[in-house]
Amino acid sequence: MNSGRARIVEALNTVEGLTATPTTPDTPSKGSAWPVWEMTRFAGKLALVPVNDYAVLVVLPNGYAPETVEQADGFLPMVAAALAKVGTLTTAEPVAIQIADSSTMPGLRFRITPREATR
Repeated sequence: MNSGRARIVEALNTVEGLTATPTTPDTPSKGSAWPVWEMTRFAGKLALVPVNDYAVLVVLPNGYAPETVEQADGFLPMVAAALAKVGTLTTAEPVAIQIADSSTMPGLRFRITPREATR
């Protein structure tokens, strides 16, 4: 597994109420969380150094709006703090996460660039 992805999953697993996986779980449910590779930027002047950016998705409870909002309000600072330990967090936003069967679930999306592992 990509080291940036692995560090993101480890960080997410420190948040109470989340179950983090390296890719979309077979059956996402409230508390499921996973990173999605969004793009690679190439930095450096003498050599191309890849810098990967990820979206991190967190599934919220579906069906009762007050519960969804309460969970989002609770997860937002906890997930942000966990992710900030492993990279540069740029944004967080509410989203509708599309599931394979074309249904959607409410969620949060965080954007992060993981720091390189210490050598």
